[in-house]
Amino acid sequence: MTIPATMRAARIHAYGGPEQLVVEDLPVPPTAPGQVLVEVHGTSVNGADLELRRTGFDGYYSPPRTLGLDLCGVVRAVADDVDGFAVGDRVHGRRSSAARGTYSTFAAVDAADLISVPEELDDVVAAAVPLVGLAAWQAVVEVGRAARGERVLIHGAGGGVGHLAAQFALHLGAHVIASDVAEARELLERIGVREIHDFRATDVIAEVGTVDLVIDPVGGPVTAASLAALGSGSRLVTLVGQPDQDAAAARGAQAAMLDSWMDRDHLARIDDLVRTGEVTVEVAEVLPLEQAARAHELVESGVAQGKVVLDPRR
Repeated sequence: MTIPATMRAARIHAYGGPEQLVVEDLPVPPTAPGQVLVEVHGTSVNGADLELRRTGFDGYYSPPRTLGLDLCGVVRAVADDVDGFAVGDRVHGRRSSAARGTYSTFAAVDAADLISVPEELDDVVAAAVPLVGLAAWQAVVEVGRAARGERVLIHGAGGGVGHLAAQFALHLGAHVIASDVAEARELLERIGVREIHDFRATDVIAEVGTVDLVIDPVGGPVTAASLAALGSGSRLVTLVGQPDQDAAAARGAQAAMLDSWMDRDHLARIDDLVRTGEVTVEVAEVLPLEQAARAHELVESGVAQGKVVLDPRR
C-alpha cells in the first residue's frame, strides 16, 4: 500500500476528563532506527491511559500527547537495521514507553516491542491482550509465583487484568477467589471461576480468610485491606501503588508492586493459551477512534467487564 502523509490520532492537549480526548490529523511518523511502521487495526484502553489523561503520571508526560500503549496491526515500513519483520507482517505488542501512543491509524513502534500474531487471533483479541495479558502473567506467574493448590484472591477479577489473571492462576492449578461487582459473576463463571464474592455486599477479606497470593489491580484501600489476608509465606502483588512491605513482613509475607514490562516470550506464551482456547480474552466493546472519550468513560465507570478496544479503521 501507499503510505499516506497524514493519519488520525486521539490526543489530549490538557490533563482532565475523557472530554480532553480529541481526534485530529497528524503527519504519519517516520521509522527511527530499530522501528517499524504499523498500520493500526486495533488498540485497547488501559488503566495507564486513564492516568496519562488525568495527570500525565504526575506531570511526567506533558500534553499534547497521543494516548495508547498496545496495538495490533500490519507492518507497512521497516527501518534498515530491523531484522525479523517484513512489510505485510501482522504484529502486536505493547510499547515500553508512553512517549508516543497507539490511538492512531499508524504508529512507529520499536521492533523489540512486537511479536507476530498467530492467525487464530483476530485483530480485536490481538489488540486487547498485550498490556493486560503481560501484567496478569507477570503478576501471577513471575512475581506472584502461583502454584497448584494455592488459594489466589484476585481483586477486580472481571476487569481487563483480573479476568486474565484468574485464568492464568487456574491454568497453574490454583484455586481462584474472585472479588468484583455482582455484574461480573456471569463472566467469571464462564471462564471457570467457582468462588466469587461481591465486594459491595460483603467484607471479602473477612469472608475468605488467609490466602496464599493476592493479585491487586485496584490499589488504595484495597491494597491496605488485603494485608489482613496474608499469612506466613503469602504474597501480595499490586499493580497500583506501593504496598506496605513492613506490614506484610510482620505477617511473614511478601508484598511487591509490579511495573509490568514488554517480554516477547511471555506474550508468545499468552498467545498460545489464547490460540488453543485455554484462555479467553473478554472484549466488552469495540469502538471507532472518534469515540475514544466514550471508551475512557466506559473503562473509568467500571461498567465494562473485560476490555474496551478502539478500531481506527472504523
